[in-house]
Amino acid sequence: LRSMSSTRVTKFKRLLDEQVVDLEALREIAWSGIPPALRPVCWRLLLGYLPPNRERRMQILARKRREYRDLVPDYYEQAASGQDQSGEELGALRQVAVDVPRTAPGVAFFHQPQIQKSLERILYIWGIRHPASGYVQGINDLVTPFMYVFMGEHMQGPLEGWSVAGLADTVLLDVEADCYWCLCKLLDGIQDHYTYAQPGIQRCVFHTQELVRRVEEPLAAHLEAEGLQFIQFAFRWVNCLLLREVPFALSIRLWDTYLCEGSQLRDFLAYTLAAFLLSWSSQLQQLEFQELIMFLQKPPTAAWSEKDIEMVLSRAYMWRVSFKGAASHFL
Repeated sequence: LRSMSSTRVTKFKRLLDEQVVDLEALREIAWSGIPPALRPVCWRLLLGYLPPNRERRMQILARKRREYRDLVPDYYEQAASGQDQSGEELGALRQVAVDVPRTAPGVAFFHQPQIQKSLERILYIWGIRHPASGYVQGINDLVTPFMYVFMGEHMQGPLEGWSVAGLADTVLLDVEADCYWCLCKLLDGIQDHYTYAQPGIQRCVFHTQELVRRVEEPLAAHLEAEGLQFIQFAFRWVNCLLLREVPFALSIRLWDTYLCEGSQLRDFLAYTLAAFLLSWSSQLQQLEFQELIMFLQKPPTAAWSEKDIEMVLSRAYMWRVSFKGAASHFL
């Protein structure tokens, strides 16, 4: 990925060196991408996992990591040992155990045994502690950006060469704790994506369809004429926040913007998906139903660069500003 200008990096460092970080200023600058070395602290701050006050940071981090360490025996180890398990808990553990090996299939790092075990613990504990939704397929993908970014504080070189073999268990557990709490923060804002019948996802897919109809009516008309329903391809786009649709390295850049959006993410997502879809508007208008389905279930993003992601995000931003006064059509 392209390097960031030194002026921008200096701006970030100046902000982060403040006694109390100005979160609004951080959101504003981080929206357009965060320098990789500063991403771990920026993500923790943007999610509200770390407080803006520097003095309290280490104390709170230590407390949250300790809390998570206590959750592991109370929830996961007891369930994994088969003691006093309800059918619901057993079902949740089975579902997580099935999904974890399918997570990020193209990224070998996530398939190391210790990482698989970490993912299993995070997802199972999250599901049991959030009974309104419980664990739902797709949430497994949402842990991977956190795992990559926080593990990056302990690894050298590119992701392809990362191994946790020599990493102390305590370090791994601290990373796991940070991933768990940040996943909680992220999902707090979009939990209705995962509750019964997934109304949040249904609503986002509908908003995306409405946006495409307003911005690019010929494409909307073509998809309708071919009998293609947005739910047939966009459900997964929303469910996994586009993580499966773009190369993993680019999804990290996407998440810089997602985390800056905070409580607005649920709305901004529809604009992002519409902009993503319209990247291929003219091509899609030449395809018939079967070809459309195949294209949209595996969009051709393998050769994309950060510039392509930024094009999608800037179009999404532009449309949001344009439609802000007419937001009632989403209600």
